[in-house]
Amino acid sequence: MKTTPSTAREPTAAYVAGRVLGGASIEHYLHAASALERDHMVREGFDTGSLDAFAHRFGRSGRSLAQLLGVAPATYDRRVREGKPLSQDDSDRVARLIDVERAAARVFGDEAAAREWLAAPIPVLGGAIPIELLATTPGHQAVMNALRRIMAGTAA
Repeated sequence: MKTTPSTAREPTAAYVAGRVLGGASIEHYLHAASALERDHMVREGFDTGSLDAFAHRFGRSGRSLAQLLGVAPATYDRRVREGKPLSQDDSDRVARLIDVERAAARVFGDEAAAREWLAAPIPVLGGAIPIELLATTPGHQAVMNALRRIMAGTAA
């Protein structure tokens, strides 16, 4: 009988130390050592308090950023009230935003410029605002493709 090492799906010690009550910390996600560590955090769900702190980077509250990413306001409010983390699906949408913000920062060379781009209508996206497309996988793909085109110098 073939066995799988039990550590294959176990979070690292650094991840466990970075947890907050009620879910994973987005700040820790930003500094995670590996994709598997980030996967554990998304599966656990992000703490709503850490989402609120992260949302301030975009000049928003955690509630408004969550809503923009497809989380129903009533769901967000209930999770805050009950001290529960975001669901895996909701946390995955937040992770998409983090990953897009990082990619945009690499393209534009600066986090502030990346956030400005994410909040502006983009011609190559048909005038859509990138951050508003991240609630869906196809929208996320369109935003990443736009960033690739900009990096390659083929986007207008």
